[in-house]
Amino acid sequence: MQIDLHIHSKNSDGADLVEDLVPMVAKAGLDVFSLTDHDRADGWTTAAQLANEFGLSFIPGIEITTEGRFGGNPFGIHLLAYLADPSHPELKEILESNVNARIPRIKKYIENLSEDYPELTFELVSSLAKEGSTLGRPDIAAALVKLGVAPSITDIFASEILSKFSKHYVRNVAPDVLVAIRAVRAAGGVPVIAHPLVGTVKGDPQPTNFPRDHYIQMAEAGLLGIETNHLQVPGTVREVLEAFAKEFDLLTTGSSDYHGLSVKRDNPLGLRKTELSQLKRILEFGTGTAPTLNHQF
Repeated sequence: MQIDLHIHSKNSDGADLVEDLVPMVAKAGLDVFSLTDHDRADGWTTAAQLANEFGLSFIPGIEITTEGRFGGNPFGIHLLAYLADPSHPELKEILESNVNARIPRIKKYIENLSEDYPELTFELVSSLAKEGSTLGRPDIAAALVKLGVAPSITDIFASEILSKFSKHYVRNVAPDVLVAIRAVRAAGGVPVIAHPLVGTVKGDPQPTNFPRDHYIQMAEAGLLGIETNHLQVPGTVREVLEAFAKEFDLLTTGSSDYHGLSVKRDNPLGLRKTELSQLKRILEFGTGTAPTLNHQF
């Protein structure tokens, strides 16, 4: 069974409308997929309807923007939440706050970039995104491509113009990951750390600097899994994370983190996959929102 549990649509920073994305999921040979747009769940209804049409199983998901605040400066952590109820008060407050915080962040980002790219404007960035979508760095990248700075969004990111270590970078202001984990659990969801340890420091010298104590805190807060099988998680890091997951009985997932090949050309649908045994654990733990199942598990 082919299972990909980390996919984005144009509702956040993906390139494809949900209506176009689900047929692509079927064509890619996947059986089970999760739509995990940033801080929103408004694509779920369409995804579930199309999943039924194509005989797919759909696991509702969200990728929540959070911060780790364990020692030193805050650092970004993305938290995948499967089968959570997005209307639950604690989770709803976090999602709405995150979406609202993205607009001033993008405006500040554009302000920083305007010194080098004076034709870049918020109006241009927002005009290229789906109306009402969650704006992110790929939307700025799309605008820079439109201005001829580079031939593709992938090239923009490869150039490090939008790198977390560039002079232009503006970090997300987001809730503490421990608070978000508890909110997801309260909403009946399954919290899983997305692409763990990616981009925490320049050069990513993990696993030498694996923040074990912080991962223990997350496990104690209710973390249920780690996305260990991801393109940006090196094998040595994956070994450390999977050993930790085994020690604390956390599930492990594998996913493409698909945004569209125009955004991430190296992340096609189904690039990395989740084992059926781990999906069964997600279905067992998740009680907030029902999945759309067209397979027997």
